[in-house]
Parts: sequence; structure tokens; C-alpha cells
Amino acid sequence: MAVKVYLGSASTAQSEVTYDQADSFSVTAGGFLLIQHLHSGDQKDLAVFAPNAWLHAEVVPAPHGAPEASPSATPPA
Repeated sequence: MAVKVYLGSASTAQSEVTYDQADSFSVTAGGFLLIQHLHSGDQKDLAVFAPNAWLHAEVVPAPHGAPEASPSATPPA
């Protein structure tokens, strides 16, 4: 698994970044996006995005390819 994050805001151009080592993400009550590696030993936080810095996040298959479920999230309005 990997986590893909679509960056930007409604008024800026969109770009994306993929975290190949990530296997999950969570969104705080305040809208912060936390990218994590949870399933192999200790939990590891890989990145944090402010609510106005990201548009959408989703779990995607790892580059080597096994298809997996794709949860997704968008920041609160």
C-alpha cells in the first residue's frame, strides 16, 4: 500500500505526492492530515498537512502492484 495526497486549495493548481512507505492516514478533528506507517512494528508518522494544504488523500496500491482497498478522505469544509 501507499498513500497519495492531492495538494493545493481551490484557488491554486493541484499537485500530488505519494508516500510509498505509508500504509494509512488519519484526519484530525481540526482537519490536519496525518500520513502514517502502522503495520510493521512501531507506528511511524511520515508527514502532517495543514487543513488548507491538501484537497484529498487515498490509499493506493504499492508501486509493485497488488490491488487493495482504497479508503479516501477530504478535509472538512
